This record gives sequence, structure tokens and C-alpha cells, in this order.
Amino acid sequence: MERSPHPHPPPTLTAADFPCWLTCPARRYQNRHYYGRAAEGPAFAVPAHEHFHASSASVAHTRTLAFLKPLVGGPWFDLEKIWDEHTYWEFEARDVEQTMATMVEEPYVNHVPTLTGGIGREKLTDFYTNHFVFANPPDTELELVSRTVGIDRVIDEFVFKLTHDRVIDWMVPGVPPTGKYIQIPFTSVVNIRGDRLYHEHISWDQATVLRQLGLLPDYLPFPYPIDSAHSEEKMEYQLPVAGVESANKLRDESAVDSNAMLAYGPRKATGQ
Repeated sequence: MERSPHPHPPPTLTAADFPCWLTCPARRYQNRHYYGRAAEGPAFAVPAHEHFHASSASVAHTRTLAFLKPLVGGPWFDLEKIWDEHTYWEFEARDVEQTMATMVEEPYVNHVPTLTGGIGREKLTDFYTNHFVFANPPDTELELVSRTVGIDRVIDEFVFKLTHDRVIDWMVPGVPPTGKYIQIPFTSVVNIRGDRLYHEHISWDQATVLRQLGLLPDYLPFPYPIDSAHSEEKMEYQLPVAGVESANKLRDESAVDSNAMLAYGPRKATGQ
């Protein structure tokens, strides 16, 4: 019996046109890897094309690196060291030029809750210089809670701690200093291309920031009718917002009891 010259087919990676839901699940058969794509057509990764889909292109780029690098032997970089060097220049040395030197030619930073940051070297350098690196209070501290390292990114959970002794316009734009010490749960998703940072997606709960600064009340008026029995009454609802408890529970899941907010409900507005 004649044997196949290729008893083990070479590895392949395919963006297939099978249905793709939120997580775009992978399918594997022997050495073949299939990924569904959420975007329309094979040109989803071409920026100038009408079918370009940024998030799908980003996911495909990461999957391609994860597929190819083990096959071609790298190149491999210490992504943790690259990210730690960046944060050293950013928060400890407070040197904008050195911070930017850790990044690609045209990087971007996106602070999701406040839409602050910068796209491109010129705008990001201006943002770092005038709104970030020198705007953070001297007692600013990042307490790392967890870290996940992938083929092209570092994902951190951390508690961002500081005293609000000045206007911190990247976090709470336009809010005068309150003097409050706050501890905020943060998540950072840092994409690295080669040995330089490409982008940072930074997220946090803005409500807990405002609660810890004393700028959110416990109750607010509810502007919609609740039921016929209370149609003429003014009602208010308890804000489902935690303060420093959010940071404590991120550090230690047992530090705060779960599900206390499930007992929240509306009440008759005070003063009626």
C-alpha cells in the first residue's frame, strides 16, 4: 500500500465562514485551526477596505501570532519587563521622553470611562506631558492584584491608589481637589508589538471613584412611574454603587459579602 508523502498535514490557520458568536469559538481538526470571524468578507483586516472591522482584525492578529511564533521560533520578548519598564518611566521617574521611547512609532492610549488618552505619537506625547505623567499626586501607587501574559499582551488587575489633592483631569475631568484618599479597581489591557507598546486600554469603575470622592449620594430621584399604586408619588432609588469595598473585594474575594445590593429597592422620596 502506498503511503501518503505527508502523513501529518502541515499546520494551517483559517478564518472560516461558519457562524461566529460573541467568543468566535475555535475549531481544530488534526493540525488545522479554524476560527470564525464576526466581520464581513476576507478583507476585514485591511484598514482601507469597506469591510474593515477593527476588533476582528485585532483578534485575528493575536491568533495569528499565537499560531505562527511556535512554528518559526519566535521572536520572543519579555512582555512583562517591557510593560514594567513603561510604568517605571510613567509613574516613578515621571519622564515623558523615556515613557514614549518604550512605545511604537504611532501608539495610542484609551482611558475608556473618560475618553481621555491620545492617538498617535504627537497627541499622546501632549497628553502625557500636560494631563498625565505630572498630573498624578506624589502618593500615587499601583497595587498589582493579578497579571495574565499572552502572546502579544499583558492584562493586569490592580488597585490604583492616590490622594485627590489636585485636578486629575484624565480620571475626573473638571473636578476640583477633594483631599480624599481613594482606592480604585483598574484593569489594563496592554498590547505589545515586537518589543514596544502599541496600545493601552484602561478601564475602571467611574461610579466608585465618585462615591469615594463623596460626589455621589446614596439615593437619586427615579424619573419613571413604577406601578399604578405609586403613580402619583415621587420615588427614589438606591444607587447600586460601592465605595472602597470594590477595591477590597478585588484584593480578597472574602473581604466583603457578596450580593448585598440584591436587597436594594426604590422608596418613597424623602420630604414628601
